Amino acid sequence: MVSLTDQIKRSGFWQALEVLVLVITQFVYFGVMARILEKSDYGLMAIANGFVALGMIFAEGGMGAALIQKQNALKSHSKAALQGSILFSLCIVGLFYLMAPLIAAAFDQPMLAELVRVIAWNFVLLAIYSIPLSLLQKEMRFRHSAIVTILASVIAYSFGIVLGYKGWGVWSLVGAVLLNSLLKMIGYLYLAPVRFSIKWYYSEWKELFSFGSGMILLKVNSYISKNGLILLLGKIFSPGMLGVFERSYQINNMPSNYLGQILIKIMFPALSKLQDNEQRQFRLYDHGLGLSNSILMPLSLFLIYFSKEVVLIMLGEKWMDAVLPLQLLFVVMPFTISSRMTDALIRAKGLVYKNVSRKMIYAIILLVSCGFGGYYYGLGGAAVAVVFSTLINYIMMVYLVKVVFKRSFYQVFYGPLKQGVLLTLKTGILLLGYHFSYGMYNAPGVVPFLLFTTLSGIGVLIAGLRFPQFLGSYIKLTLDQVLGKYGFYKGSV
Repeated sequence: MVSLTDQIKRSGFWQALEVLVLVITQFVYFGVMARILEKSDYGLMAIANGFVALGMIFAEGGMGAALIQKQNALKSHSKAALQGSILFSLCIVGLFYLMAPLIAAAFDQPMLAELVRVIAWNFVLLAIYSIPLSLLQKEMRFRHSAIVTILASVIAYSFGIVLGYKGWGVWSLVGAVLLNSLLKMIGYLYLAPVRFSIKWYYSEWKELFSFGSGMILLKVNSYISKNGLILLLGKIFSPGMLGVFERSYQINNMPSNYLGQILIKIMFPALSKLQDNEQRQFRLYDHGLGLSNSILMPLSLFLIYFSKEVVLIMLGEKWMDAVLPLQLLFVVMPFTISSRMTDALIRAKGLVYKNVSRKMIYAIILLVSCGFGGYYYGLGGAAVAVVFSTLINYIMMVYLVKVVFKRSFYQVFYGPLKQGVLLTLKTGILLLGYHFSYGMYNAPGVVPFLLFTTLSGIGVLIAGLRFPQFLGSYIKLTLDQVLGKYGFYKGSV
């Protein structure tokens, strides 16, 4: 039998490959579409997505996470989860079809009505594919899910770009989203078939919903702190200004989202398997958090310095007003993943309701501060409010883990941060060298940035393979486990 450690190693490879391909494809998609579409197109799509994201929470009903968390799930549980998800999603589609004109009137954007009605069908696609995807994740079959995700994303993004060049405007974004979900649904169902049954599995659905309802509450809070924020600012900002904030927000979240995709997709099933071993649960959580801090904290400083170049590459010259909010948001980029990892840990222990109050407090602080900051100080004020709220949320997260696991403040706070801080200082020295030798004498340029980034990346790669201790204990331990058996890696010697 394959050990859990070996499963995590194999899963990590496929998740890393999936993320690498998605980074490249989304990078290209971001850059091309930002140059084709108008800022107002992204503003309209952000508002539509804000409402659609709320429907998605209830459409899936937390059934997928409940399947992963349940230790002895039967085929009847999978069928019950699929039944419940489809039923919920169809109800939500009908509700949004009726509400679409009201949404358009509320934001004084007539086009929103049709946008919401069309993209709402993504509820059904998501509800269906979430069940086989959860089964693949529960069985740690990340190779299969990665292949489907990669193919679906490449095809859908290419389709969206073609529509964009043909002048479809905001509908090119909608087309890419729907095709992506459709291809995932077909692929996941092929790999992990779940038959729809007319027989109603009420008792199994009830078992899953007792956990899934808690997941709905958590997701509602997450929705308020993400999409609810966009809707609030949509009432304050113009569509163009909202498009700038939304793109800045998305770019800031990309590194933590992709790293989180690797860690959390693997950690939640693994943590769920360790429900009866609290010591190993905490060690796995601590390592995941320390590893993410070791990567994201120095990366955050690097991106703050090169924000202008990032905007030029990702969005183009007409988006330069995104530089300031992006720099501010990069400050708390490492801490955005911490909340998601805590969610995974608390979910794995079955204590979802303990996390609801923390997330609700965070959502309230975020909306109030962003509403105030955005109204009085524009894009910069909204970004500062996000920074403030994220730091408060991180402190609350640390306290929750401390209480649940009865650990010291050092173990839950300083321990996972220490290596990240040291690596950030080393990155700062590197950036100072660049600044005084080139940066302070020249205007921002894409070519020097790419050259410096490439050389820095090569340096980090050499350090990782030959002197991994230079990158800190969390990264070294990860490299030891993944590359230790290969001759070219000298770290474990």
